[in-house]
Amino acid sequence: MLPVSLRNQMTPILKDGFFIKKSYYSECLELYPAHEWLKVDEELDKNSRFDEESQRFMRIFRDGLRQVEVDATGRLLIPKDIISMVGITKEVKIAPMGKRLEIWDMQTYQAHITATKEEKKILVGKVMLGSKGKDNVS
Repeated sequence: MLPVSLRNQMTPILKDGFFIKKSYYSECLELYPAHEWLKVDEELDKNSRFDEESQRFMRIFRDGLRQVEVDATGRLLIPKDIISMVGITKEVKIAPMGKRLEIWDMQTYQAHITATKEEKKILVGKVMLGSKGKDNVS
């Protein structure tokens, strides 16, 4: 079930539904509002359908893609086969990632985000500071 606060924030887009798919890089699901997925899909369709590498990428990227809806009680109805693709068991973690949400098995998520203080400094230096100010990160 979606938390009430999240459901209230998403009211304008709930009527259009969502698309869900297995993440390309991580063992989680990615939930896109329908209008956002259509933008992603439009970008994918710019690839040549005659190029084998492009086709392979698109097949892997779209793996598990389904349209899903939220029912009247706020439950996100995700097919069991896509849940099992990423090993989600009982407890889930919903992580916001830009214009999509990631849905993780809680234990998998915790293992994925575990990092030492030094690893965090290096990561923020590379991602947020372009590796130039990593010594200035507190």
